[in-house]
Amino acid sequence: MAIGYFGYIEGYYGRLLSWDERLVLAQCLGHLQLNAYLYAPKEDPYHRRQWKIPYPAEWLRQFSAFTDECRKSSIHTVAGIAPGLSYDYTSKNDFIALVKKCAAFMDTGAQALCLLMDDIPNVLPKPCASAFSSLGQAHGKLLCALTEALSRRGHNARMLFCPTVYTDQFIEKGHAFSPYLADLAAAMPDDTVIFWTGPQVISDKLTLAGNAAVVRQFGGRVCLWDNIYANDYCPNRLFFGPFEKRDFALRGASSGIMLNPTGLLHTDMFLLSLLAAYREGQDPQSAWQAAVAKLPYAKELITVAPFFNAPRISPPKKLLSHVSIKRLRAALSRLIWEWKSPLQREWYPFLYMLDSDLALVEKRGAERTAWIEKKYSPALATLLKGKQ
Repeated sequence: MAIGYFGYIEGYYGRLLSWDERLVLAQCLGHLQLNAYLYAPKEDPYHRRQWKIPYPAEWLRQFSAFTDECRKSSIHTVAGIAPGLSYDYTSKNDFIALVKKCAAFMDTGAQALCLLMDDIPNVLPKPCASAFSSLGQAHGKLLCALTEALSRRGHNARMLFCPTVYTDQFIEKGHAFSPYLADLAAAMPDDTVIFWTGPQVISDKLTLAGNAAVVRQFGGRVCLWDNIYANDYCPNRLFFGPFEKRDFALRGASSGIMLNPTGLLHTDMFLLSLLAAYREGQDPQSAWQAAVAKLPYAKELITVAPFFNAPRISPPKKLLSHVSIKRLRAALSRLIWEWKSPLQREWYPFLYMLDSDLALVEKRGAERTAWIEKKYSPALATLLKGKQ
C-alpha cells in the first residue's frame, strides 16, 4: 500500500494563496498531524495555461523555503503540473519541457510530483490519434516515460496522477467501467497513486463499497480528492458542516483523503481540523461540535449552521417559520456585528447574505420590491420581482 496522504489541496479555481498563507497552512497541517500539501492552483499560470514556461528563480526560491518548512513538520510536499490543455503526446520538445519543470520541483525539495490531466477534453488530440490506442494509454505511457527520465536525473520521485476521468460521474452511461481507466491502469507505473473524487465531482458520500471498483482496479493506490467544501463553482456560497458520510474504512483501503477546500485561509484551517478528526476516527458530529465550541459565538454559529452544512442539503422547512426566522436573524446579528476575527471577516459576506435572504422571506409588497432592488444583482432582482 502506498503512503496514506491526508492534507490540503491548493487546487481550486479563482484564488491563489500567498507564500505567507501557505506557510500558515503548513504550520496548521503539522499541528493537526496531517501529512501532505498538494500545490496545484488553477490560477498559477505556470502550473496550467503556460506550463511550458519555467518558473522564475525567485518563485523557485520561495517554493524551496516552503518545502523546507513542510519537511520540519513531516509534511509531504507534492508539486503539481497540469499540461493537458496544450500537451502534444508525440512532441519531443513538450516532453523535455515537462521533464525540466518536474526536475526543477524536485530540486526545490518536493517529495512527490503530481501530473494533472483533469478538466481537459477526454479524447486524444488529433495529431496524436495514430500514436496511441486511447487517451488512457497515452497518459499511462507518459507517466512511465516521465518517471524514467527523472530517475536518470537522480530523482526517484513518488508520482501521483489526476486522471481525465476522475469520478464515476464521467464514466459514459451504459458502461460498467471506464475504458480510459482500464487503459491507464494497464500502461502506467505500478506504484503511481491516482486521485479520485468518488461517485461525483462533489460527492455527498464516500463509501468503501461505492469506490471499491476503482480501488480494486488500481490496487489500492487511490487517494480521494474531496471537493465537499469546495466553493469555486459557487463562490457566493460557503460550506463548513461536519465532515460526515465518509467511511472510516477508506483510511486503510485507499491511499488517503485530501481536501480541496475554499482558498480562504482561516476557513480552510477550520476544515482541516475536521479532516484531522476523521483521520483519528472521531465521530463527525462530535468533532464538528468540538471545533465550533472553540470559536466565539459558538451558540449562534450552531443556530445558523443548517444553512452552511454542505452542497445539496436543504434546511428543514420549519426553519423558515416566522418564529425560527426571528431566532436565526438574532443569531446572525451577533455574528455579523459583534463577532470580530479573521475567520469572521471571511464568513461575513455569507452570513450577511443569509440574513438578507431570511428578511426577504417575510417582506411583502413595496417593501419587498425595495429590498430586492437593494440587496440583489439586477439579473436576480428581475427574477425575484417576477415571482411576487
